[in-house]
Amino acid sequence: MKQIVFFVLFFSFITGMSNAQTNTPEKELISPFAYDREYMNPMPPDTRNISKTTKIDSGFIRVLYALNAVDITKPETYDDLQRLEIGSLYSKYYSLYVFNRDSSITSDLIQYNSKNNTNYDLSDDGQMHITMLIDGKFQGWSEYLFSEFFKDFSKNELTEYARMPYGLWKYNSQYSEPLPIQNWKTSDDTLTIAGYLCQKATCRFRGRNYTAWFTTDIPISNGPWKFGGLPGLILKVYDDKKLYVYECVGIENHKQKYSITRLDAYKRYLKTDRIKLSKLKKAAQENHYQMVGLTPEKDRVFPKLYPYNPLELE
Repeated sequence: MKQIVFFVLFFSFITGMSNAQTNTPEKELISPFAYDREYMNPMPPDTRNISKTTKIDSGFIRVLYALNAVDITKPETYDDLQRLEIGSLYSKYYSLYVFNRDSSITSDLIQYNSKNNTNYDLSDDGQMHITMLIDGKFQGWSEYLFSEFFKDFSKNELTEYARMPYGLWKYNSQYSEPLPIQNWKTSDDTLTIAGYLCQKATCRFRGRNYTAWFTTDIPISNGPWKFGGLPGLILKVYDDKKLYVYECVGIENHKQKYSITRLDAYKRYLKTDRIKLSKLKKAAQENHYQMVGLTPEKDRVFPKLYPYNPLELE
């Protein structure tokens, strides 16, 4: 408990420096010890050092997706803002909110160390012991915020790098699988999304039914998360229970190509397979406190954790 308090205090110090420079208010962290909450998600992981990366490709287009937006015009109502980077060899899909927080803290620490001749917390394993706090309405850990997905077109392969909740960084894992195939059925229904006319497609994929809206105006067979395989870019997709809804909120076309990078620390992630990782995520979601070894304060119990309800049921 003292260790957690130290991390939060140091986090407040570092972000305080940043806020003093930008004059932007810092939002309140929802504590995992907030006993008045009936259900909670596991505590998010520590911030990570993202200063060491390797360029794997060059991109020409970036697509932004709101995850579970209450109001698509208000980013603060999103669970997350996610970004798809597309190159000729790879595509990369990740949380922009999480990246921005990691980037901000990494930059602050580099400046702090340079100014004070210190070398605090910029470890090679990527873990910086500063509590993560991100924008949007979702607080806590979710596999859909803290995993990054790379599609390797030359190998026809998808790799997920999964970042586990607080205290479980030693279980950070990776796996590769053939690019998932969704057997879409298209229809003549149309919908305009982000200014693009889209066509409807449906499929069943790993235990859930999905509806997607894709545009042939951008003839790229890709989309958010693991989705793809249509004759155009997927701009919106959701399961029939609306558990997760991905909707495009912006497309950036770059005249000058940008670098698509992969974190060097991913080399140290444990190698596993998709099914084993799913079981690990379930344990982390439902038994986080026990796995970390935390104990509640006297006469108090931890809030219940939400049950694991992944998109992939098979």
